[in-house]
Amino acid sequence: MLFVLFILILFTLLSGYIYTKCPFLTTTLKADISYASYYSQFRDVSHPADGWKPVGHTIDEQNLLHDMSIVVAAWSENAEDNIPTVPCLSADGHLLVLSVSASRIRYGVSLTFVTVYPTDMKKVLPKNISSHPLSSNQQSLWCIFSDGSVTPVYTYDSKYGNDRASLLDCPLSQFANDQLWKLNQTIRVYLASTTTKDRKIPILKAFVKVPVVSITSSNSSQESFTLCTSPLHNKAKYLVQWIEFHRLVGFSKFIIYNTTDTDDYLSTIVNIYTQKYPGLVDVVQWNFSTLGLVDVLPTRYFQTEALHDCLIRYGDQSEWLGMLDLDEYIVPLPPYETIVDYVHANFGRRIIGSINLWSQFFCTKNASAYTSEENDTNRLTIERFTFSARNRHKSGREKYLYRPRFVLYLSIHHQIVGLSKQHPSEKHITLAHYATMSRLRTMPGCGTNGHVEDTSIRNRFVNRLKTAIATLMNKH
Repeated sequence: MLFVLFILILFTLLSGYIYTKCPFLTTTLKADISYASYYSQFRDVSHPADGWKPVGHTIDEQNLLHDMSIVVAAWSENAEDNIPTVPCLSADGHLLVLSVSASRIRYGVSLTFVTVYPTDMKKVLPKNISSHPLSSNQQSLWCIFSDGSVTPVYTYDSKYGNDRASLLDCPLSQFANDQLWKLNQTIRVYLASTTTKDRKIPILKAFVKVPVVSITSSNSSQESFTLCTSPLHNKAKYLVQWIEFHRLVGFSKFIIYNTTDTDDYLSTIVNIYTQKYPGLVDVVQWNFSTLGLVDVLPTRYFQTEALHDCLIRYGDQSEWLGMLDLDEYIVPLPPYETIVDYVHANFGRRIIGSINLWSQFFCTKNASAYTSEENDTNRLTIERFTFSARNRHKSGREKYLYRPRFVLYLSIHHQIVGLSKQHPSEKHITLAHYATMSRLRTMPGCGTNGHVEDTSIRNRFVNRLKTAIATLMNKH
C-alpha cells in the first residue's frame, strides 16, 4: 500500500514538471502541427535532457505552466492565438507594456519588458479601457518561448520623484538564446501569469529581434559612445546640429526616439544620414497614440520608460551611453577635444556605473525677451545663446554618461541602481543646457545679475560645426 501511495505521489510531482523543451506533441491546437513537423522545426537547436527542472513555486503553478507551455508550443508562427501583442495592455489588465528588448549583458542573458508604473495606468489609458493594475510584488509572471520552454520573470518598480517605470526581466531559455544569438532569428515570447489560477493561456505576446550592431568606431578608440534623444516633440529641426556637434566630440551612434514627425522632416534627415553615414542614426518609434495613451506628464511622453528602453536596446552595442534633450550638449573642455579622450584619460577601464554631468545653464540676455540674435532660429543654438549662469547647477538637473553593463535602473536625472557614480572635474567637462528654443523660461542661476557672457563654446566649435553640417547637406 505504501509503495502504491509513493508511486502516485511521484507521478503527481512529475506531471507538474516544465522542461527546457516541451514534451513532443501528437495533438494540434489552433495549428496544423504533427509530431514529425513539430520535431523537425526545432531539432537543429534541441538540447540533451540532462538537467531539466520544474518551473513554478507550487504544484498548481507547475501544472498550469506545463499546460500553457504545451499550448504555446503547438501554435505555429502565424496562429490566431488572440493574445495582445506589445505594445499593449495585457489580457488580464494588470500590465501596460510599451516595449521589449533582449540583452546579453543585463543579468547575463535576458529579455526586459518596459511597462508603465502601476499607479499611473488608469491616468495613462483611455477612460473607456478597463484595467486592474497590480504592483510587482502582487504578481507571479513567467516567459514562455515558442518551443514551450519557460523561465521566471523578475519584477522591479522604479520610482524616483516624478520619474517612474516598471521593468520585467526574464532569463532567456537555451532555445531562445540560440535562436537570437546563434541563428540571428526573431523570437516569439509569451508573458504568462499564474497570479490568478483561472487563466489558461498567456496574457501577452511579443516578437523580439536581435539588435543590428553597426557602430562607426572613433579613430582614437574602438569603444563606442552612443547618444539617445529624449522623445522628440516636433523639435526635429534642431536635430542635425545636435548630432553633428556630438559627432565632433566623439559620439559614434545616435538613437532618435520619435514621438511626432508630422511634416516628414525627420524622415528626410534620417534618409540623408543613411545615404551619407550608414549605421550612424537609428529611429525608435515611440508613439502610442493608436492605443490612446496619454502620459501622466505629457511634456515628457514616457521619457523615463524611453530611457530604460535605450539602455536595454542599445546597451549591448555601447561601451558608454547617454540620453539628452536637443537643448543639451556634452562639451569636453581643454585640453580635451573629445569625450573619448576625456573618458580614457580620467577613467580608463575602471569599473564604474556612470559619469555625472552637471548642467551649465545658458540664459537669454534679458529675462523678458529674446535679443534679435537669440530669436534667430537660422543660427546655431551655440551661437544664439552666449550668456551663462556663473556656476554649475549641481542639484537635481544633472545628466549622466552611463556604462550600460554596470547600471540597472535609471531616472531622468539620476542613476537609481548600479555601480559607483563618478563626479568629474568642472574644469574638464560640462553639460551645456541652453535656453529653451521656442519660449522664454527662467533657467537656474540666470536671475538678475546672475549670468555672465560666455562665448567659449561658440568660439571653439561654431566654424567646425557649420562645416560638418555643410558636408552632410552636400553644400561644401
